[in-house]
Amino acid sequence: MGLDGVEIVMEIEDEFGITIPDSEAAGLRTVGDLTALCLARIRATKAMRCPSLQCFLALRTLVREIRSEPHLKLRPSDRVDACLQAIDRKRFWRRLPELLKTSPPALRRPAWLRRTLVAVVLVAPILLISVLPLAPETLVLICFGAVANGVALFLLTMRFRSRTPKGYATFGDITKRIVGLEIAMNPPAEADYESVFSIVKRVVVEQLDVKSDVVTPSARFVEDLGIG
Repeated sequence: MGLDGVEIVMEIEDEFGITIPDSEAAGLRTVGDLTALCLARIRATKAMRCPSLQCFLALRTLVREIRSEPHLKLRPSDRVDACLQAIDRKRFWRRLPELLKTSPPALRRPAWLRRTLVAVVLVAPILLISVLPLAPETLVLICFGAVANGVALFLLTMRFRSRTPKGYATFGDITKRIVGLEIAMNPPAEADYESVFSIVKRVVVEQLDVKSDVVTPSARFVEDLGIG
């Protein structure tokens, strides 16, 4: 569905409180397909009993296995960074797709390291410009060096990524992501097709900036709505 499609999927996930794995997103050809997926999650909400508990227990089992503590006490409000050391956090992140059915956002570098990288990449060129002659050739070399330096530092510090990304700070946050694979955490008051389609249509219109009348259930994202 392209980058525009990614934005639509993310907005729909937030709108209904669902999770759409990459494998499902890749199979969405029309607006009707997306509406049907959302409607299925909403209808499953009423049929499924205590899905949050089931998903949290599965998550807790994984954490206990990684820490080799079969009786570890874990609460939804516990922070991943506080409960798991960096090496265990990386193992946990590698296993998390088993429960999410898709790859979560990558772990982040610590805040201090991110700030340091930004400072190094931005400050170094400024210092060079202040002491070197402002010839066009010099500016080109400085810009090229700044980009090369940034890429090198990015690659060299990848092994230090160990902090959870936004939206995955606690085990409760992750549980909601897993639950969203089966049901809608934020179902609308009306669960009929037309009500769900109207929400999906609004999101598509806003994200693609297209006319409302072209967004029909049979409208194809690529061929009719121009997603590339």
